[in-house]
Amino acid sequence: MSRFTTHVNREDGFVSLFSTVFFMLLVTVITLGFIQITATEQQQALNNDLSSSAIASAQSGIEDGKRAVLKFASLTNPADRATYYAQMTAPNANSCTSITGSQVGADLGISTTGNVVNNSQINQSYSCLTVNLNSPDYLSQSSADKSEIVPLRAVGGNFSQIRVSWHLLSTSVGQDGDGLPGATPGVAPYYAAGPLLYPQNSSATHPVGWGQLGFPAYLRVQLFGNPSSGAFDRAALTQRSRSVLLVPAQNGATANTAINLGVADPNPGVFGDAELTPRTIQCDPTPGSNLGGYACTALLELPAGAAFASNANNYYLRLTPIYGATHFRVAMVNNGADVSFDQVQPTIDVTGRAADVFRRLQARVVVNSQSNYPEYAAEIANDICKNMQVSTNATDYVANNCP
Repeated sequence: MSRFTTHVNREDGFVSLFSTVFFMLLVTVITLGFIQITATEQQQALNNDLSSSAIASAQSGIEDGKRAVLKFASLTNPADRATYYAQMTAPNANSCTSITGSQVGADLGISTTGNVVNNSQINQSYSCLTVNLNSPDYLSQSSADKSEIVPLRAVGGNFSQIRVSWHLLSTSVGQDGDGLPGATPGVAPYYAAGPLLYPQNSSATHPVGWGQLGFPAYLRVQLFGNPSSGAFDRAALTQRSRSVLLVPAQNGATANTAINLGVADPNPGVFGDAELTPRTIQCDPTPGSNLGGYACTALLELPAGAAFASNANNYYLRLTPIYGATHFRVAMVNNGADVSFDQVQPTIDVTGRAADVFRRLQARVVVNSQSNYPEYAAEIANDICKNMQVSTNATDYVANNCP
């Protein structure tokens, strides 16, 4: 009788079970990963939406701040102006309720809670709206050959020097700054050859223009003024009109070296050697380490003499960048300390909220902007002749009848 032995292979079942468990784990991990990605995307979308809503709330507060500035500018009653001024200047202006909880907010109908849609269920509002009519400096930007006029009105009326800074250092050229200066072959980056930073023309070596290379612009600075009291004539205006051309360079006047406008332009209205000599300004030699700052700074001093004192005159500063656009900052200095601008570029500061997301915005506005003035009346390469006559006889009209 034969005996047969049956062997059962149990390994195939184990492999099948392991494969099933592994597959289930893999599907679970993929499912959980997909759920996590979906939840993250939803949370990011919600955060973006709330952030946009918070910014919109802050922008609503900025607009209410602008209304407050315009309201103040329109006031003619001295008592009303004094009330508004007290509520919209430091230290009162730094209080979160200086507008919403004051006469200014009441007159303009600004909500004390800052709710932007008049419905508390929306949970969208702004808070801590502050408006300060005075600013520590004047900030702006201008394109090449486009002038900007800055009223020099100081709190208290006294200043003796003007600090002008330009070329805001940034990683790119645009609204956020003027970029970092490009390299010039054979010379250290930031400066062209020679004692002055000469303009760079497009060439095989420099295929792009001055501004695209990130070089600081030349800056023409002109001071205009008139006596603040009594009659004055054209001669008085001419004596208070001084010009200087500031040129970025490797060496030159530092930020603490005062340039007296009376010396730089000793004969206003006359083109002499002094007026034609550029003033070199030593700019930051390591701009990459100073992002957010200004590459070049010049300290200008009013002409000597009591007749040219700031408290006896109304002064304006005209800034014209040449060869490239620039961001600039203007500050007034008296006895070594900065003096705030009085009602020239008010500052609006507000925090917007949407649910539990907050965004803060700060804006500068200009009151009675000195803008849209022509850069010149006429520009010619040779002599100009203009012949004008009024007649009813057609034969009297002769084209190009100049001597």
